[in-house]
Amino acid sequence: MKKNLSLIAILIFFVVAAINIINPIRQNFELFTERFNPKLYEKKYNNSQYVIPQSKNPISDEELLSYAGYRYATGTNPILINSDHPPLGKYIIGWFTLLTGNNRSVSAFFAFGNLILIFSIIYLLTKSTLLSSFGVLLVSLDSMFVDQIIHSPILDIIQVFFLILYFLFLILWLKKEQLWKVIGMGLALGAMSSTKLYFPVFVVLTTTFITLVLLKKSLKKMIILISSLAFITGLIYTLSYLSFFMHGNSLRSFLGTQKWIFLFWKNNSVQSSKFIGDALTLILFNQWKVWWGTKTYIQFELWNILWPIFFITGITSSVYVLINTFKIKHSFLFQSTILIAVWIFLSTAYLSMLPISPRYLMILYLPIYIIIPLVVKLIFSSVKKNKNA
Repeated sequence: MKKNLSLIAILIFFVVAAINIINPIRQNFELFTERFNPKLYEKKYNNSQYVIPQSKNPISDEELLSYAGYRYATGTNPILINSDHPPLGKYIIGWFTLLTGNNRSVSAFFAFGNLILIFSIIYLLTKSTLLSSFGVLLVSLDSMFVDQIIHSPILDIIQVFFLILYFLFLILWLKKEQLWKVIGMGLALGAMSSTKLYFPVFVVLTTTFITLVLLKKSLKKMIILISSLAFITGLIYTLSYLSFFMHGNSLRSFLGTQKWIFLFWKNNSVQSSKFIGDALTLILFNQWKVWWGTKTYIQFELWNILWPIFFITGITSSVYVLINTFKIKHSFLFQSTILIAVWIFLSTAYLSMLPISPRYLMILYLPIYIIIPLVVKLIFSSVKKNKNA
């Protein structure tokens, strides 16, 4: 009877998830079959705010990334267009555009890639198809996640893919320490740093360090792992500028470019101190503090009551895990859940210090959809153990 109920629940979870994700794609299917027109996007770019200050023909981030990605993939030096971000994410967009003829297909690919990774991590830790499909269902209920598939291409859905991939490799390493897993972690982290901006990578490394401390790993092991990850990440980040070097630029000019990127964000960003904690007001109350226009706060049209519910559930789950860190025997499941719990707290703190945009929250919410099923498994295992005691 229980087996039949589980099968029914799994079927319902997958069907609902499929409807939630595939139906919006079906309704906007023409966006994913439309042929990319390089000349049209070049015209848009040349008449945009990126070429003509105070242009009356601004282009969106999606249009900018589509054009930049195509130009990168066809050989343009990456510092010539949208050089304030590292190039890998735009290369990926451009490669998918050349491969499929459509600039939005990349977001659909990485959306389903994220679902597969989340399902895989939960199943690896719980051996439960029910809980794994529940995690996929939670993602499908995220209006922001679905919106990033339609309003695409955007770098965030690619960035969070590499974050989740990093978690997968680290979880595998916690199970059995092997060199290839360290290399996998480094490659994933390097790709993440090269996709959008490298600042979140420092949060990832801090999360890794704190997790290893909580798991009582030796100092030598922690230093070797963090140093190896930092080296591989830096190498991948540098290699993402391969075209830059092939255009005759030196290592010195590369370092100068990185200094320019840092100063660009430092000098052109709004005063972050005015936005401390505003990620939480957006999540909990749909009060989005913006740095443009005449209104201080606006409402995000895709916000719904599930945003605060999932966030509070994720924070509560993380608190449960960290409180029990020194009480529960560190099983493979519990060790891995500590990692996700630490990330949720640190990423919440990190996002709370930024002028926030809803899509930035993906690096917080997708791990929340992982930890909720994991904590359900931990609680039920604890209850079962107490009954048998």
